[in-house]
Amino acid sequence: PLQILFLILVTDLPPSIALGMEPGESTVLQERPRPKEEPVVLNWMWVSMVLNGAVLSAVIIAVYVIALMNYCDGQILQNKIDKLPDFDSKLMDARTVAFISLVWSENIRAYCSRSFNRPIWHNVLGNVHMQQAIVLAQLCLYVAVLVPFFSDKILGLRGIKIGIFGWLLALVGPIGCLTLCEACKLITAWQMRQYQNTLALRQLAASDKYDNHDSAEDNAGAFIPEPVKQVVNGTVAPTLFGNVVEGVPTKSGGAVKPPAGRSRMMAALCACLPGFGAGADFSDVGVPGR
Repeated sequence: PLQILFLILVTDLPPSIALGMEPGESTVLQERPRPKEEPVVLNWMWVSMVLNGAVLSAVIIAVYVIALMNYCDGQILQNKIDKLPDFDSKLMDARTVAFISLVWSENIRAYCSRSFNRPIWHNVLGNVHMQQAIVLAQLCLYVAVLVPFFSDKILGLRGIKIGIFGWLLALVGPIGCLTLCEACKLITAWQMRQYQNTLALRQLAASDKYDNHDSAEDNAGAFIPEPVKQVVNGTVAPTLFGNVVEGVPTKSGGAVKPPAGRSRMMAALCACLPGFGAGADFSDVGVPGR
């Protein structure tokens, strides 16, 4: 239990915090906008996380099994290991190898996790907080496995006793995780392209639906309130700015005809606002006549 607690709070926590400080990717504006009803974590993200978790678990279990076979006289089952002489020390050595390998693997995965689809070497030093977190995690690791009494009496680890073979075997973990996690990014990159293509098809379908109205009148009827349609069509002339609407006195005392085109539309939109309805007199505003 203490080993697991040490892993979570000491060696894994700093890189996790550093990932939260990762700068955004420069290609984010090249992606299509996501629909607001979609969840934060998409399906392809779940697949990526499950693959990475499975890779880490498989690699570390493999390292631990090899360590058991080496230090426990070829035995990997608990009931048989318990019958070995000095089995506690032998189990401690195997666990130490797995512990070191797991910390190294998690530190490597912290760099791999900076992007779903980009390789680990892309802007590898771009997050200075990550470098600081990895250095801190490594220092804590070596204190945990090499400092007498704290390592063997408290955490149950023996970094000195495992020998060169144990340290080299521990390297299998980070090398295996690096290779397999980067390979999984090929799958994730393909899923991301498929998702972007799906978004493009949805947006195209929505655009076609909008463009396939029978006429401009249908569009206006669907999106423009009835008072606005009446002004645009010339059937109603609300009193807006005395110099732009028919029958309303201008500053010069004359009258003008309703504006055409976009000017008429703007007048109509203003007419539908609260307090700007038909019959409102704005002749005192003094807008210059055109």
